[in-house]
Order: sequence, then C-alpha cells, then structure tokens
Amino acid sequence: MDIEIIQKAGLTKPQATIYLTLAQNGAMTPAELSEKTGETRTNTYALLNKLEQLKLVRNIGQKTAKYRAENPANLEALAERRRKIVSKNEQELKGGMSALLDMFYTANAAPGSRTLTGREGLREVHRDVLNTGETTYLIRTPFDSKYDDLISIFREKRAAKGIKTIALTPATPHAKQYAVDGTDEKYLFERTMIPLDAYKSPVEIMIYGKKVALISYGEEEIAMLITSPPIAAAFRELFLMLQDYWRRQKVE
Repeated sequence: MDIEIIQKAGLTKPQATIYLTLAQNGAMTPAELSEKTGETRTNTYALLNKLEQLKLVRNIGQKTAKYRAENPANLEALAERRRKIVSKNEQELKGGMSALLDMFYTANAAPGSRTLTGREGLREVHRDVLNTGETTYLIRTPFDSKYDDLISIFREKRAAKGIKTIALTPATPHAKQYAVDGTDEKYLFERTMIPLDAYKSPVEIMIYGKKVALISYGEEEIAMLITSPPIAAAFRELFLMLQDYWRRQKVE
C-alpha cells in the first residue's frame, strides 16, 4: 500500500505510517508500534493521540493501551471535512480581500487590478462598494442584466448603509418610473437621464472611493476592479463633466 495515498487525507508521513502499520498488522501496543515503525515511544504516543482525535485509531486496551485502526472510510470522511474547511477559509479570504488590498495599496502606494467573473464576481464588486462606504458614481448600461435580482439586493443594502448613488442612466421607461414614483429617493439614488442612444456599451462603470469597477453584461460577463486613486479621480472627473452636460440638455 502506498503511504502517499493515506497522506492525501491530510496526514503527515509519521501519522500515515502509524495508521498503515495498524491497518496491516491489527491491534498493537504503543511499544510494539514504536519498534515496528522506528518512532520513539514519546512520538508514538503523541501520534496515536492525534489519530484518535481524528477518529482513525481506537484504544481497545483495558489495563494496557492497545490500538487498532478504524475503517479506512474514515480517511475519506476526514478528507471531506478538511475540504469543507479549506473551502470555507477560501470564501472568508475572498470576503476580506478588498480590505486587505486597500491596506496594502495604502501602505505601498501601488495600483492594482483584479478580474472577476460571473455572479460571484459581481457579488464581490457590490460587497466591496458596501465595505468602502463612499458615494458611488454610476454609468448605467442600456443592456439588460440576468443579475437584476442581485443588483436589487445590493441597492437596498447600499441605502441601508446610507451610501448615496449618483447615476447617469439611459432614459428607459423603467428609469423614468423610478425617478417619479419615489423609488430613487428611497434608495438614495440621484439620477441624471441621458438619451437612449448616448451610451450603447454593455459595460457598466462604477466609481467609488479609490476604485473603479468595469462590469460587462455582454457575452463576456466579467468585471475588472481597479484600485488606483489617480484613475478613480480621473473617472470621477469625467463622470461629473458628463453629468453637467446632460443636466443642461434636460433629457426627458
């Protein structure tokens, strides 16, 4: 039996050696295991204690300790438990990545960018907006999004945190309705209408704090998140110039 297979459950080589020795030879005392594996008795006791915690060996002795290996299916169960822990840790790391990147870029004065994909990528951008907590400048795309439910959820969350959204939006019937029925006021959404043919790209632009998010709702369905104070300031300046222009045009 290849000991590396057993190690794939997350065991160290000494742990795997103890388990395999018991699986091959049946129940043994710590002294017998020590002699068989070449481990010191102190290490053997420590390894057995850890394996017992992992439910891979059992002490079946009465007055004298004697251990036997548990069913190998427990190795698979252990690997699954550890996989779930790794997956959870990965999600928690992703959730804290924006704050960590902010800290890094502030200390190192280095710009950066990330490419995100699909529904989870869009969710991460909106979570980042919430974590930043600053006014969001938004250029809406006229394209429909299959993530409208997600966008609605985060629109409510932004309003709940008092985050204002200042937007340039195509003058669709839907947008006009929101502007007159009080929905925009409810969601702290300040809207400036632009003609339907003024901006035809499937890419939505969000500027907030030191960041710019470019979100494509076309065939690619990706988002690029740029962290750079000068770039964010430049996009914000362009946004305000466009806002001033379209306000003077009084688009109906």
